[in-house]
Amino acid sequence: MKIYHYILPLFILIFLSVGAQESVLSISEPYGPYAIGFREFNTLDKSRSFSVESDASKDKGKTISRPIQVCVWYPAVATGQTPIKYEDYFFLKAHEVGRTVLTKEGRERLIAEFIETDPVNLDVLDRELNAPMKAVKNAPFEEKKRFPVLIYGPSWWSTAFENALLFEFLASHGYVVVSSPSVGPETREMPISRISVETQARDMEYLLSILDKFPNADPHKISLGGFSLGGLSNVLMMARNRSVDAWIGLDPSIHEAYDFFKDSPYEDYRRFTKPMLFINSLGYMNELPFYDKLVYSDAYMVNLPQLDHTDLASKFIKLFGSGDAADKIRGYNLIAKYSLAFLDGVYKYSFDYGSMMAQVFEQPSDTSFVKIKSKKGIPTVAKLFERYKNHKGEGLTAFLNDRLTSDKVVNYPEADLQDLIFRCTKSGFTETSVRLMQWYQTSYTNTFHSKVLEHIPFDRMLQMFQMVYANNGGCHFDYEQLNHTGHLLSMGEKGREALDYFVLNIQLNPKSYKAFFNLGIGYYRLEDFDRAAIHFKKCLELNPDERYRDLAQGFLAKI
Repeated sequence: MKIYHYILPLFILIFLSVGAQESVLSISEPYGPYAIGFREFNTLDKSRSFSVESDASKDKGKTISRPIQVCVWYPAVATGQTPIKYEDYFFLKAHEVGRTVLTKEGRERLIAEFIETDPVNLDVLDRELNAPMKAVKNAPFEEKKRFPVLIYGPSWWSTAFENALLFEFLASHGYVVVSSPSVGPETREMPISRISVETQARDMEYLLSILDKFPNADPHKISLGGFSLGGLSNVLMMARNRSVDAWIGLDPSIHEAYDFFKDSPYEDYRRFTKPMLFINSLGYMNELPFYDKLVYSDAYMVNLPQLDHTDLASKFIKLFGSGDAADKIRGYNLIAKYSLAFLDGVYKYSFDYGSMMAQVFEQPSDTSFVKIKSKKGIPTVAKLFERYKNHKGEGLTAFLNDRLTSDKVVNYPEADLQDLIFRCTKSGFTETSVRLMQWYQTSYTNTFHSKVLEHIPFDRMLQMFQMVYANNGGCHFDYEQLNHTGHLLSMGEKGREALDYFVLNIQLNPKSYKAFFNLGIGYYRLEDFDRAAIHFKKCLELNPDERYRDLAQGFLAKI
């Protein structure tokens, strides 16, 4: 028999009889003017399936629609009712994958299972479960205005309330916070995998879809936040939801599990243009691939080198905290302070980068406990081109020169530069196009320029660049881009113009049997059969694969 079977009855007896106690953790930052409400309910995402494994469920063994436990903290109307205790949050664990009737025996079993799987001190658990909170359950919504929304993603396998103290604090200042537990793709078990990250991202998207259930939530002011794995999942959500205004990552696993994001279809930094706040503990301060690659977002980072990973969620400090409690409390207060100030800067004051740095993220005097770093996002190509369009692009090269680092390394995306050249050429800004292409040639290494200019002059390269870019969404003068452009022109009654692209292709790829075959096709369509035959024969000389061998021989037979 397990040890908790002996200690449980006595503990439950004490737990049921003990009054409110002070928690080890509190927020000393000033709370806001609003009363705090809390509601929780279960719903179903009918677009996905789920397997029921709980012994307590009448549906055990069945496949059902995916259950979603929804927890919401919100500005409320003051009622004078007694706020909930932390135990009210703790026992939400019973309803994470469906509604159950939580009897006394069920509560005892849930505590017993928790003690068995998590190394919690019984005195600590007793104290924290009885600690008073700020929220009033089912308090009326404050409906005099609508408030910005923070959709939160918990850490791996964690509960919706893992940062309840932060959520209450934000609600008091006029924010609606919505969260659901970190539940696996098919069962409550949450493996660390790409499909789990995708599942959690979809759960948060589901929360976004039901905001109309909350009468004071503003569906046009949406921010995301997440701790650990949740901070990776909501980056994925943010990448495909342009309605998101801001993001807060608490030790987000986008740092350490960057490959999960890199291997997704959404590693396109043009998708990220909104302000972002990173708050990192000691272990998450060095390798920052996502932060380093951000180009268009104003990004702010608060590093807290005295904190451990678990110190960024109130649940873990309250139930499992060890070490210097004063540092943990101080650190958690800074998390609350910076999160609120960042959201206020986005929603209440519409701060630009300079104002945010001056009024929120000024470097503190005690850099042993807090270190700030940041970087200003650059305009997207569309906004940048619009800025200089009335001057025919004049000033763009000066802007690009400002993007050079002190050692003359380019700090501007190559794809964006190509887009600028394309827009200027298309708009007839010839002089600007030439200057931009020259800047491209001299500022970037290992580009197409030197090879292409061996075969055609600069002006012709710029003309062909425009056509290749228009047909491929980019231009590196590689085999596929030239071949695609040539065939589009050839089939569009521009056969003579197409030859230039096929010819350049064999010049750049003199050992490619495919390039010679396609040039042969170009001549064949023009009924210049002699030249077509020459290039089909050259294709055969280069030992093509069976498909191209048969095709070349077939055309030669027709000729």
